[in-house]
Amino acid sequence: MVVGIRNETEQADIALTLEPPADGPQSEWQAEVIGLELSLAKARREIEALKSARETNRARDARAEVSITAALARVEALQEEKIALTAEVVKLRGQLAASESAQTSEQAKVKVLQEEKAALAAEVAELRGRLRTSEGALASERGKVKALQKEKTALSGQTAKLRQDLAASERKLKAVYKSTSWRITRPLRSVKLPPIWK
Repeated sequence: MVVGIRNETEQADIALTLEPPADGPQSEWQAEVIGLELSLAKARREIEALKSARETNRARDARAEVSITAALARVEALQEEKIALTAEVVKLRGQLAASESAQTSEQAKVKVLQEEKAALAAEVAELRGRLRTSEGALASERGKVKALQKEKTALSGQTAKLRQDLAASERKLKAVYKSTSWRITRPLRSVKLPPIWK
């Protein structure tokens, strides 16, 4: 029986093709047949190994693609959060500027009241009441300013953390692109397979 032949029909075809010449020695013909059988078996083993390697590479490519997709989604989410936080910081800065303007206005009122106090002795009692009211409002505005400054500091810390997370995600993505497996499988990603393999 011929080694490596899948069925009797193929065996018969090869036997007809490889019939020894009438005047040739039998042992030489048999040695040639055995050599061809060994080559055929070796070629089949190599084909199977190549098929297995191809399947392994496909699985590795699929895993890498999933990882890259997740990293890109995370980067997009971080960018959206960064935009939202930036808008909030701008809004808080506007509120802080308005508060500082109101504080300046209140300070101007206090100064005017003090000047009127010196000029109008008859209205001293009334001016002192208004001054106390103005100072209370000023203290309230200062408290608001301090609270806004604390919020601003907290948001600045969050922004810095998000930037660090974004930088880390970008480093991971670059590491994937620079990895040996990604570079090795690059030719496979550009190969167009026949429809039967897909």
